[in-house]
Amino acid sequence: MSEQTQITQIDLLRHGSIDGPPALYGRTDVCLSEQGLKQMFRQVRQLAFPDNIISSPLRRCKEFAQEMARDHQLPLHLEDDLRECDFGAWDGIKFDDTSQQWPLMTSFWQDPSHNTPPKGESLQDFHQRVVNAWNKLTKQFSQEYSLVVCHGGVIRQILAHLLPVDWQDGDWYSQLNIGYASLTRITIADFAGAKPSVNFVGLPADFG
Repeated sequence: MSEQTQITQIDLLRHGSIDGPPALYGRTDVCLSEQGLKQMFRQVRQLAFPDNIISSPLRRCKEFAQEMARDHQLPLHLEDDLRECDFGAWDGIKFDDTSQQWPLMTSFWQDPSHNTPPKGESLQDFHQRVVNAWNKLTKQFSQEYSLVVCHGGVIRQILAHLLPVDWQDGDWYSQLNIGYASLTRITIADFAGAKPSVNFVGLPADFG
């Protein structure tokens, strides 16, 4: 990043569409579809090259990050705490499933802070894990331009940490669209007490 700007810029790139049926994918290590990989490369073609790439270790993020880092000789950092939420017994369940889990899952979407998935990660634990990762990377990569390849849930938690919203409200998850391969940009000016600015949220890969 240019010395004239002296800001920290973090682009949050959600992974593209996945190779599998529509389902609740958290820890389930599903890979990208061919179309999903194309979506991600189409998105980053609009960007300047970052100083570094930071990625969730799950395949739907890591495989793109590895390819981009290799092609452009960029440093790649895998951050375990940028994984998607662990949905426990619900992880990988298809959205058209008619099992007994669905009434419980409906309660989770309506009030996630009080309805933790069986054997899964609580919303509070997920939120704190992501906030810890965010604080770590903003310190480690201060005054640099970083591309962070991660998940829709992770991006929502980062935004909820930065903006005056209620991250425990189910509406935050149902009404905020973070589409496949969408881009969210956050910048932090280089002066004491500077607050992060959210420049845009969920910019689709085919925008413009």
